[in-house]
Amino acid sequence: MPNFTAKRTEPHRFVEEGFDPTSAEAVTKAYDQLQARELDTREALDDFIHDWEELGTVLYESYTVAYIDMTVDTTNPAYEEKYLKIVEEVLPIKEQRDFEIKQKLLASPALDKLGPEYDMLLRNIRPEVELFREENVPLLTEERKLTQEYSKIAGAQEAEFRGKTYTLAQLTPFLEETDRETREGAWRARWGAKLKDAPALDALYDRMYEVRQQIARNAGHKSFRDYKFVELRRFDYTPDDCMAFHEAIAKYVVPVVSRDMEERQEQLGVETLRPWDIDVDPLGAEPLRPFDNVGRLEEGCERITRKIDPQLGDFFRQMIDSGLLDLDNRQGKAPGGYCDMLPNTGVPFIFMNAVGTKDDVETLLHEGGHAFHYYLARQLDLPSYHNTTSEFSEVASMSMELLARPYLDEFFSEEELARLLKDQLKEKLRFFPFMSMIDSFQQWMYTTTGDHGAEARKAKWTELEERFRPSLDWTGLERIREIGWQYLHVFEVPFYYIEYGIAQLAALRVWLNSLEDERGAIEAYKRGLALGGSKALPELFDAAGAKFGLNDATVSTIVDGTMAQVGEA
Repeated sequence: MPNFTAKRTEPHRFVEEGFDPTSAEAVTKAYDQLQARELDTREALDDFIHDWEELGTVLYESYTVAYIDMTVDTTNPAYEEKYLKIVEEVLPIKEQRDFEIKQKLLASPALDKLGPEYDMLLRNIRPEVELFREENVPLLTEERKLTQEYSKIAGAQEAEFRGKTYTLAQLTPFLEETDRETREGAWRARWGAKLKDAPALDALYDRMYEVRQQIARNAGHKSFRDYKFVELRRFDYTPDDCMAFHEAIAKYVVPVVSRDMEERQEQLGVETLRPWDIDVDPLGAEPLRPFDNVGRLEEGCERITRKIDPQLGDFFRQMIDSGLLDLDNRQGKAPGGYCDMLPNTGVPFIFMNAVGTKDDVETLLHEGGHAFHYYLARQLDLPSYHNTTSEFSEVASMSMELLARPYLDEFFSEEELARLLKDQLKEKLRFFPFMSMIDSFQQWMYTTTGDHGAEARKAKWTELEERFRPSLDWTGLERIREIGWQYLHVFEVPFYYIEYGIAQLAALRVWLNSLEDERGAIEAYKRGLALGGSKALPELFDAAGAKFGLNDATVSTIVDGTMAQVGEA
């Protein structure tokens, strides 16, 4: 890992000194020791749970460090070899033995003597036991290897533009240029590179689809969608709720976004709105370039978070000092951004691809929200409670983007802020239709019968574009439009994207609350984060000052509140 200096400060209670988490033999021995225990008393069961969770943190961190190394440099064969060794040799053992441990735990005669602090742990474990099948262990390994193959393809993508070679992330700033020819050229170069890899990604996804559907069938589910709802612990809403959410977005958000797109078209003075017309300032202002190096990005975001809350600022400074940020874009680095946790050491790590745009500021604040979530929740006794499901973890990150609004003068002038703050809210609303497209595509892919091959996928994505983003003119770009579904989350974290939409609603509510009582909203936000995964989703949302809901009333209320502030901005 790059410049990683944080170390574990407390001794382990169970894992032996010198334990090698990449050794199948050592991992097997540790599980054998746990499996041999008698669990006849509350005390024995307590120790068993805590020791098992400690082992889990060590193994998870080993895998995460290997994943970070691989994404930091996708061209390094040693990183790839280490990652695949863990995926192929260690994780299958962990999955099989964790299943046995959960069975043993649930069969303990002392189970009913556990206190309420274990309620969420048991709520999570029971369906996981029901879901596990030994025959899925090699299939899950295969799925991870296919995901790694996607990262390798995407990480190698480059494009020629005006005589220079760029990573695709490095082309992003050109999409904000006022010169339309420049925007179009950069957009075509970027998507031309994606188009070259489209056949390979189609073939890869065909293999993923078959593996994932077989995993679901083996576990007794009709579809991979149904399997994932159990695996992702979606106890508090259903697939039908997600479909209702899509409908509400089509009803309340798409018309608002379409009106904004019509206004943008008029302001730009163009006959139709093309895909390269979305990121430019419609009134002709020059692109915002808030920083010219990642050091400036780090320091500025630290000051912003400190103004929001001094404790959060301290957390951010700790990450800088411990080398827990890898922010700059470079060749061979995997695309995207993430915050992952190193639970054995007790720290988070942020990865992103900064190229100097306003979106980079928002991305770092977003990932910082995930990091703050972990810092606040790590005081909980059970490591499994230090994280929660994505629906609420994304509230942590998306709220941070919005709570930072009063302090963005750290990067932007008063004149720049005048347009930035309004544009940010419009972008939040523009996100909902795209989120619906990604989730609708996956719902269709895994739950309907018939052809799901490359041509069918192209047709389905075109249909979704016409429904959710009707303002864009794709004339002559149909081949590119058809591969828009080839998106990171579809390959790497299937069915994850709906969480962004659920969380965005809540984050907008947290922000709207802050307009009336900033300190109170921030304290509620922190209280919710400090609960980690120890409570159910509705309780977490309530604690943060937001209401959990995917219905018309929730969507329309948030859209109306946000649009009222667009008028004020």
